[in-house]
Amino acid sequence: DVYKRQPLHLPLPPTSPDHYPLAFRVSAPTFNFLSGLLDPLLSDPSLPPSPVLLALALARLASGLPYPALAALFRVPPSAPRAASRRLRRVLLANFRFWLAFPSDPSSAYSAPLPSFRGALCCARFAGPAGPLAAQLVAGASSRVLSLAAGFRGDRTDLEVLRLSSLYQEVEQGRVLEPAQYLVGDGRGYPLLPWLMVPFTRPVLPGSPEAAFNAAHRAMCRPVRRAVRSLMGWGAIARLHEEESPRAAVACIGTCAMLHNVLLTREDYSALAPDEADAESDLGRDDTGAGSEGFEVDGRALVLRSALAATMRDLQAPD
Repeated sequence: DVYKRQPLHLPLPPTSPDHYPLAFRVSAPTFNFLSGLLDPLLSDPSLPPSPVLLALALARLASGLPYPALAALFRVPPSAPRAASRRLRRVLLANFRFWLAFPSDPSSAYSAPLPSFRGALCCARFAGPAGPLAAQLVAGASSRVLSLAAGFRGDRTDLEVLRLSSLYQEVEQGRVLEPAQYLVGDGRGYPLLPWLMVPFTRPVLPGSPEAAFNAAHRAMCRPVRRAVRSLMGWGAIARLHEEESPRAAVACIGTCAMLHNVLLTREDYSALAPDEADAESDLGRDDTGAGSEGFEVDGRALVLRSALAATMRDLQAPD
């Protein structure tokens, strides 16, 4: 996967605005925006100026280079890159919910092929410093991350991660989705729930409403796959196993997710992976279906999925 391979010769520090997307995975205008926004939060009299701290932190995230290498490239004290990274992570994660918008991504409601869609759910796995880590994401139609829960053991099934997440509790309690609103689950590890739609698994006839529903489901899952591929494009994520602790690895995932949303909000696509219509990328998903066998399906879920399939039939019917 090209997004897991980092360039060997990064322009660090950048000497031209054109270098910023390569060096930092953000455009020069976005860098200036972040510098102005975060200046009072990043500044420290004992450290280099806040724009330098931001450059160090973004270079670390973009490249995954070791702190000593960054210190040498930027000609700063050896302690500066690590301090800069910690400060940026702390600042962005302190405003975690500000950069998340679940379930209010207006693009999802208008660009989805099925009504009442509010996002796609998936579970990705990363190589952490003490073993695999699982992260659960919900993304809207624009690939904006709407919900993120990270730090689960990588050997847990998708369903186990879902049930352990606060998202599951909030949805089950009716706190975040209206009746008839739903997410779509990417991967065979999820069961059919009243608020989580999965494809029809039995053989479906080509051209049938069920086949059309399955095609629409695949299309609605593409944005969350794109979001995960975008996260995996950050060099620090590709080298997550080199983080000093699982906690630091989780903070790294969260920071990259926040930056992903900041960039999309600014229509800066420097770090957005290309859309892949049909390709099945290796996102570390649980595609075995483990954990969902024998799951008793709620009748309301069956009714909703059938109604959505019927909607596809109506959309396909000639006038």
